[in-house]
Amino acid sequence: MGTRLQNDRFDFEYLESHIDSTVLWERHCHALYELITVLEGEIAIAVEGRMYHLRRDQAIIIPPLCYHTLETERKCLYRRITVQFDRSAIPQVLHPHFPENQTVIRVFDCPSLAELQDICLAGQPGFYEPLAESLMIRALYDSIRITDAPDGDDTDKYLAKLLSYIDEHLCEKILLSDLAACIPQSKSSVCHIFQKKMNIPPKQYILQKKLALADKLIRSGISATEAAKRVGYENYSNFYRMYRKHFAADSRET
Repeated sequence: MGTRLQNDRFDFEYLESHIDSTVLWERHCHALYELITVLEGEIAIAVEGRMYHLRRDQAIIIPPLCYHTLETERKCLYRRITVQFDRSAIPQVLHPHFPENQTVIRVFDCPSLAELQDICLAGQPGFYEPLAESLMIRALYDSIRITDAPDGDDTDKYLAKLLSYIDEHLCEKILLSDLAACIPQSKSSVCHIFQKKMNIPPKQYILQKKLALADKLIRSGISATEAAKRVGYENYSNFYRMYRKHFAADSRET
């Protein structure tokens, strides 16, 4: 079951599922920040190869352009809230804590976000909009009070080099041979590392990152044609086809 509440600043969604087995729900990369908070159950989230574990009343904020996967950790009734937003929704006073292109993953306790469930289910978006926004602003403040480093599992050293290389050359054409040379390992080893650690082939990972970056550029006011060029697409029709296909299929699952 899923219920959404949207306005110009935040896109809230309440999700509820009865899980009978460990299930991988999502594999994606997008142009927006994403907050996920667990109301019931436990989940594991891998962000750029590093694993984070969320329990009830905990939340995570994932920055834009960070590829992540989400799965359950046990059979249970699972309830969560997800909120997507761009940097303009963050109060100006907090911008130094959310710098452009930052990759800090924030995991924190935030039981007050449980109120968003009732707000999403109430079906009165206009009436509850100020309350929903105030809860999100409080969550953003709660997230910056974290003083300890997040407890994500260490990223594989080879994977860390590969991800860093891709980020540095994302606006260029990246070949599998380029990735193999940067480790250095064989091309088959690169594919094995991505499949094992990221649950996605390197080609698809690069494609998702490029399309997410293009989406971010387009949201900032840059034309689609220029965005395609900036992420390394010489053929606009190929870019447009992949862009439409990706974002049409990038709906969140329940």
